[in-house]
Amino acid sequence: MMLLGLEILLSIAEEMALLIFSLVFFHYPIRKHLTSLFLISTLVAAFSRFIRAYTELPYAVFLIMLLFYILLIFVYRLKPINGLIVLCLGYLANAAIMNAILSISMLILDQSFSQIASQILYETFIMLATSLIMFISAYIIHNRKWHISLESEQSSKMGRPFNYLIGACSFIGMFLIIQTTTALLSTESDFYRTSLISFGAFSMFLLMFVLIRNIKSMQYQMKIEEEKSYLEELISYTEEIKQINRDFYSQAQTLRQLAVCQNMNTIISYLDHLLQERNFLQAAIEINEPMLAAFLGKERHVCQSYGVNLMVINNGYYFTPHSISGYQLNRLFKQIFDDIILVLKQQTAADKWIRFTVDSVIDEQTTFIIETTCLRQLREEIVPQIEMHAGNIELLYDPDTNKTKITIHF
Repeated sequence: MMLLGLEILLSIAEEMALLIFSLVFFHYPIRKHLTSLFLISTLVAAFSRFIRAYTELPYAVFLIMLLFYILLIFVYRLKPINGLIVLCLGYLANAAIMNAILSISMLILDQSFSQIASQILYETFIMLATSLIMFISAYIIHNRKWHISLESEQSSKMGRPFNYLIGACSFIGMFLIIQTTTALLSTESDFYRTSLISFGAFSMFLLMFVLIRNIKSMQYQMKIEEEKSYLEELISYTEEIKQINRDFYSQAQTLRQLAVCQNMNTIISYLDHLLQERNFLQAAIEINEPMLAAFLGKERHVCQSYGVNLMVINNGYYFTPHSISGYQLNRLFKQIFDDIILVLKQQTAADKWIRFTVDSVIDEQTTFIIETTCLRQLREEIVPQIEMHAGNIELLYDPDTNKTKITIHF
């Protein structure tokens, strides 16, 4: 009686592990459906024990899967194709893990077990080990965020570890199909083996379909994010132009007041300041790249808050290098400027400056030269990021003049 109760509990645990593993893999919520998942697992386990006693195995397996499918779609309101994919992955992973454990057990333990002992071993140790492995795998997938999304409106995270995971699952699935095909060719054909082969092949097709669709979805998502960033920069650039117009009006009022006072030195000093403003604006307009121009405008305000003068010089017609996007380029420049300002704001000298030069030739090389003082080195992660985008960076520091020159080629 105790053994029967243990077998029932293990059956429920196995069905629940199958469900949780596949649902976590496809990024469906688990916590708020735990009670429903437990009820589904209990119903399927009870139905499985009942139907196997009165129906032939092939039909019993089909009816169990059908019940599983209906309950899963009812609880999670899944699309029919998505429910089928989730169920396929769960059964495929369960079969792969169980066969692996069974093979290892046959190699390690004595193969001369009686039929009763083999049945007890299967319904206790193997079921328990399979359930534990699937629960642990689900936890790892959730913790590492290796899951993908079947719903088009959801975003998904995928990296190289996920590719390894789906590749391993595909390899195991194909191995199971080959093994089943070999058994089919060596014995009389029956409905069960034919169904298993068809189910395995269809599972692999659906998994590959999901993988390809997810990659395309990620590429589209990255493009949307970059366009969104570009639009945000355009909005910022528009605000910058409005601010320039307000500044011009304010400068005109200031000049009128200075002219009334007739203070020549003050007027000359102010005109020199306006000349610097004009040179910066001209260089920003010549760059003709809203994202970079907006970035330089922001950095200029940051520099002014620390008493640092930012000068921009543009040689040639600027264009964003082919090997890097404008958004990524601005991120790199932001890190470099942060390092420079961190050093300059600690200096007591009155003359603090940064000279940013762009030297570009269309369809050839683009060179960025950043000159300043006191900076001896940059943070370590900047160099690999530039090299990753087919660029190179060189920092030269002259201890005699205390000047620094950073040259970046793309």
